[in-house]
Amino acid sequence: MKSLPIPTAFPSQKNLPLAKLIAHSLIVAGSIAPLRAQTEVAPAQQIQPVTVQTTTTVILPEVVVTAADAHANGVIERLREAREKTAGSVATVTPESLELQKNNNLGETLARVPGVSYVDEDGHGTKTNIGLRGLNPIRSEYVQLLQDGIPLQPFLYSETAAYYGPPAERVSGIEIFKGGSSILYGPNTIGGVVNLLSRGFSDRPFTTILDGRFDTFGDYTGNLYTGGTVNGFSYGVEYMKKGGDGFRDNLGFNIDDFDIKLGYRFNEDHAVQAHFSYYDEQSETPGGLLPEQFENGLLDRSNKHHDMFYGTRVAFDLRSSHQLTDQQRLELLFYTVSYRRDWYMQKYLSNTTTDLTLTDTNEQFLRNFQLTGFEPKYILDYDLGQSTGHQLTLGGRIYFDTVHRRAGTGNKATSREDDSVLSADEDLTTTSYAAYLQNEFKITSRFSLVPGIRFEHIEQTWENLLFSQPTKYSGYNIWVPGIGAKYDFAENSQAYVNISRSFRPPSFGDSFNPVIGASSVDLRPSSAWTYEGGIRANPYPWLSADLGGFYTDFTDQVVVSGTTAGNYNTKSYGFEGIAEIGVIGLTRAIRDGEWNKTGDHEVFVQAGATLINSYFADGPFEGNTLPYVPKETVTFGIRYAFRQSFDLLFQGRYVSSRFTDSANTVNEDPVGLTGKLSSYVTCDIKARWHVNENLTFNLGVNNLFDESYITQRRNTSQKGVFPGPTRSGYAAFTLAF
Repeated sequence: MKSLPIPTAFPSQKNLPLAKLIAHSLIVAGSIAPLRAQTEVAPAQQIQPVTVQTTTTVILPEVVVTAADAHANGVIERLREAREKTAGSVATVTPESLELQKNNNLGETLARVPGVSYVDEDGHGTKTNIGLRGLNPIRSEYVQLLQDGIPLQPFLYSETAAYYGPPAERVSGIEIFKGGSSILYGPNTIGGVVNLLSRGFSDRPFTTILDGRFDTFGDYTGNLYTGGTVNGFSYGVEYMKKGGDGFRDNLGFNIDDFDIKLGYRFNEDHAVQAHFSYYDEQSETPGGLLPEQFENGLLDRSNKHHDMFYGTRVAFDLRSSHQLTDQQRLELLFYTVSYRRDWYMQKYLSNTTTDLTLTDTNEQFLRNFQLTGFEPKYILDYDLGQSTGHQLTLGGRIYFDTVHRRAGTGNKATSREDDSVLSADEDLTTTSYAAYLQNEFKITSRFSLVPGIRFEHIEQTWENLLFSQPTKYSGYNIWVPGIGAKYDFAENSQAYVNISRSFRPPSFGDSFNPVIGASSVDLRPSSAWTYEGGIRANPYPWLSADLGGFYTDFTDQVVVSGTTAGNYNTKSYGFEGIAEIGVIGLTRAIRDGEWNKTGDHEVFVQAGATLINSYFADGPFEGNTLPYVPKETVTFGIRYAFRQSFDLLFQGRYVSSRFTDSANTVNEDPVGLTGKLSSYVTCDIKARWHVNENLTFNLGVNNLFDESYITQRRNTSQKGVFPGPTRSGYAAFTLAF
């Protein structure tokens, strides 16, 4: 089915001088752009590899909804095209792969991507812990998280700890940008960028899709979508209800998620789209277990019975797209996000002993976030004499955020803000201005050179409202250069190299820590140089591969230890790769010489590996491995596919041992606050039956062999170890009409 295409020409303007074209751009600038998608759909009999592929994109892909496929084969074609243009490492998770995995937790899907480390916290994925290329994954503080290009972290520049993760069932595709992402995306990209793609418009007048998922933990998801396109007006409305009991006591949760998109195409050259979303979460948080409880198999136990997390997120974005001429396009994006996060945790009598006695008081951590951004982007396709196919991208961002941050002690274990004693009350702000330029020089039909540069001016303030203190200020100017190259050595196959700088400003907790004092304002922003190279290939329908290596030199990483904060250098290097091969397709190619033919049946074998050494280069932890970074991660799987109607998948993931603190403490203490985490292997089995264009069923078992493992350690009022999800079965369906 066709999406709403963005036209390639605006004939009445194509011969205007550049100055007039720029003036025209400013006049027609409205807001929001429907996102282009490819219209070709793979034949029903062609079996497609379900794997992580490498790709890149300039415009965020649109997912087209049809009754035949809720997540649209068109996005696969889009990603295949984009892969041919990148001069760096980017991985994607396709709609077909998401449909087959059918996870209720995006972290489990991302954990199979080379270079990604994931730390589970609750089995739901609502609190994201993702790291890229050897950086600490806790709260995703070293990776920029986006949804359709909109920031997901509370703050893009300052408080990057992620406490919100979109429901996995709402995601139709994933892009993981690694090297070279900082020029287009800005701060907090030392690890990279994870961009989640939502559902786009249907081109039918009316489409309805009902999704349901249930598992043996008692968790459930129901999502209803309706949308369509009539006379240039497009609409899409979704409501999701998600909840359950979880795999531990006191791990119940309830989520209401509402989403609406409206789009209008004025003519073949100009279009606008508005998007509003509302998310409300209420979750129990069970805290950690003592090591003795874990060893005795009490993985479902909770030592905390009154801890609650509340999160409410309201977001609006407006984007427009204007095809000025055959060669020129203007895109505008405005967004504003409000997020309130309140966490109430009952206090232990002691946070450092095995005593589980609880007091009749609680700790309260309250945050109100507000951010607003505007991002214009101008794209010019041009020729230089006989040299054709060049592309210039100019863009920028104006951004402002503010947080009202409070902490207190409740008078009772179940007290809320109105029954507490305030211990901290702060206002913090960030203002930033950014501009960037990137140009793809098409040196030959096969070879491209892509240099770029970005400038950021950042201002931060902190005001203590509880105690009368002068407002503190810090400001930074940062230049971010980079250059990449790509060579198409065969059909759908490229080699690439990339060198780029990236940066991360000190977060509010680091720069303005009231315990540390005013001297912490002098902390320097973190920056890194990343060098990478690799190949990606999809020369035949039954073969795909992505192999690469990287080296990251991280300067001035902010490390807070005790009552001091300082800048330290770290380094990471490693190999990341994945390959999938269709055994029947390979056999046919060798036997009959039919290299591009696919049949009704195929057996795919997949293997992937991430090998990383990530360590402190100076300071008190020199030579130590960074926390929560496994040196080896291996994925494997085998899948039987019959046309595009039936899939049966067995897969596994091995994660090596990890340190949990900068001191690399090996022995576990009785409370579980420190100590090395053991390696583990988890395996899953999954099946999908596409009955017809209207109905699909999924069945599966996660953690098939019921492996017991620890994902992380916590201190203070969540003291102890956090177990990973135990074995669970699930059933799901998609009904489209």
